[in-house]
Amino acid sequence: MTTISKETARNFLVNYQNLNGNGKLNGRDGVVEYMQKVRCIQFDPLNVVGKNPDLVLQSRIKNYKPELLFDLLYKERALYDAADKMISIIPLEDYPAMARIRQKTVEQLKDILTWRNSLAALELLDEIKAFIRENGPQPANKINIGGNVDSGRWGHKKLSSAALDYLYHSGVLGISSKQKTHKVYDLSENLFPKEILTATDPFITDHDFAKWYLKRRIGAVGLVWNKNGGTWLGFYVSDSKLRTQLLRELVDEGSLVELKVEGSKESFYIRKEDEDLLGKPVKNNIAQFIAPLDNLIWDRGLIEEIFNFAYTWEVYTPAAKRKFGYYVLPVLYKNQFIARFEPEAIKRDKFDKAVADSSLKIKNWWWEPGVTVTDEMVTAVTEAFKRFSEYLGVSFSENEIVEILTSASKP
Repeated sequence: MTTISKETARNFLVNYQNLNGNGKLNGRDGVVEYMQKVRCIQFDPLNVVGKNPDLVLQSRIKNYKPELLFDLLYKERALYDAADKMISIIPLEDYPAMARIRQKTVEQLKDILTWRNSLAALELLDEIKAFIRENGPQPANKINIGGNVDSGRWGHKKLSSAALDYLYHSGVLGISSKQKTHKVYDLSENLFPKEILTATDPFITDHDFAKWYLKRRIGAVGLVWNKNGGTWLGFYVSDSKLRTQLLRELVDEGSLVELKVEGSKESFYIRKEDEDLLGKPVKNNIAQFIAPLDNLIWDRGLIEEIFNFAYTWEVYTPAAKRKFGYYVLPVLYKNQFIARFEPEAIKRDKFDKAVADSSLKIKNWWWEPGVTVTDEMVTAVTEAFKRFSEYLGVSFSENEIVEILTSASKP
């Protein structure tokens, strides 16, 4: 078994995730190419300086704008929203292969509806399908069938909304569009090609599917270990016994490469087809702002092990217990996390776009312990803010940014 240094592991992950500033991924085609590689980016609706998928893509795709992802999802239908690692965005061509995930999800939803006293929602499915067929795409707030329900803090307040969610996860409904964070539902038969919807599940057994699905999840990150964590959220892959068996099978058949990393007791895994990236340095003097749910940092334990960077997304942490701030973004420089910062929320209009007089502001900036701040580093971070402001469609003050960077203290 090959042993690599942590430096090599970091370089591999940065290069694999296209965070190296090589500029090869550009615009709409760049988004498609990245999605073909990773197959999944996690969705989250919070929008301080962009939603999580947009933050993931802005750090990898030259000239990225949120409209590119919106069009690929809701106009071209090259991508679609679905359960994968939580709720995610995935290529439409994966739809037939994800049949088992849809089935597992609705089985789980039945249990959740039972806990939330909302099982009566399943009696409304045909009526809701008929309503959408007759009236066209509809958001949940336009459908009032079946009355309200006391479903607890996290449940739907209307039975019709719970039924819509069930139909969506089963694949009967898809998302026609979005109004800010609100889904507009339509029948999948009206959204997706018939050959996609009627295609046969390519996997005969659960085992065959699980093996494909696990390797696909590895491809979403690049390099993983076999420890429970964020990478392994979801059906099949969260089963540590099954996962261990599948990893061994994939290594034995040559689909995965097993590695050791100096200083770690764990075994790590990459796909065989990505092995040629091992040993390649990160060449560019580049800084990137990383999304809170970025593919690179799905597994916070692995990132702490390899990058010596401990990160917690504190949006759900009570304010008095936060170490940093509500919405904090890690800062990657070459192959190291050098800082983190809390941006001010960008003001938006009713169409969820940045208003004309918005500017990019830093509420707080923290350099990581042990980081030696150089002029080259400050220049790279300033350039990153320039790209970030262009992605957001807002202004920024270079002098103000430089002053904050050069005066900020380490935590």
